[in-house]
Amino acid sequence: MDTIEARAVKIAARIMVADGLCRYESTEQCKRVWISEQDCEKCIRTWLLSKARSELRREGGPRHGYQRTN
Repeated sequence: MDTIEARAVKIAARIMVADGLCRYESTEQCKRVWISEQDCEKCIRTWLLSKARSELRREGGPRHGYQRTN
């Protein structure tokens, strides 16, 4: 069973793919030769999660299991 946050990320990735958005400035920057909708969705989902984790680390949210390191 997915958490609410995981479901939100999946939905956001699907919306981005449906709108033709990519994590790169241009789809030519993608290293994959052949890209399917599922590949794009997984790539965007991974990117969104890494951005969220880095933001949590930056904020130093102890309630999320991250501690600020200076």
